[in-house]
Amino acid sequence: MRQQKLHSDESGQMLLAAGLVLLMSLLSMSLYGVKVAGYDLPRTSDVTDVFDAMEEVESLFLPSLENRTQVRFDAGMSLDAAALDSLETIEYDIKSHGVLRGMQFSFTETEVIVDENNVTVNTILNIVSDSTIELPLSVSYDVS
Repeated sequence: MRQQKLHSDESGQMLLAAGLVLLMSLLSMSLYGVKVAGYDLPRTSDVTDVFDAMEEVESLFLPSLENRTQVRFDAGMSLDAAALDSLETIEYDIKSHGVLRGMQFSFTETEVIVDENNVTVNTILNIVSDSTIELPLSVSYDVS
């Protein structure tokens, strides 16, 4: 029967240590590259993006509110409920759109006044990104 002697050989441990050092340095270099490229941060908007978004919402606010209110009123809702529901759906839509652009949209101090077939909506549009803008919106339209 053959007998084996075990002896202490540390050459494998040195190879393992060198491999771990190389692996750690590659990992730290890749993390640094991701941070430099900016892929670890969500998309941020600059001031021009905020102004562009503000202009888009301002230009589309009246036509979309008027159209949605008319559709709901024609479907049998009361004019008060149709105007409020239309405003809520527009706010939901612009909030969802803002998430894609890296901004937060909301309406505050909203007032809906219904006088016979005339609807007046007064609200403040808040756009928050790196900067904050408050834009008062006031629209009036007739529903037939």
